[in-house]
Amino acid sequence: MYVKLDRDVCGHHIATCERCLGQFLKNPMGYERQCFEQVVDNGSDDLTLDIKSGNNHYHLVLNEEQRNLLAGEGWAKVLEEADIL
Repeated sequence: MYVKLDRDVCGHHIATCERCLGQFLKNPMGYERQCFEQVVDNGSDDLTLDIKSGNNHYHLVLNEEQRNLLAGEGWAKVLEEADIL
């Protein structure tokens, strides 16, 4: 699946954004998507995330284990630990 997010269209605090993305990761087809610009089922088992936040752009390709980590820990912490943020 490919997902493109633009945090700038939502205006919520980062913690709210992380909870929102976490809920989507747990239940992708049954969750309201406030800042999602694209959700495409590309047939891949991996999830590709393009996240725009201010002047920053993050491109992540996640397997199931990584998706679960991101859903629980939040994307900012995962990016920070990966030395991406």
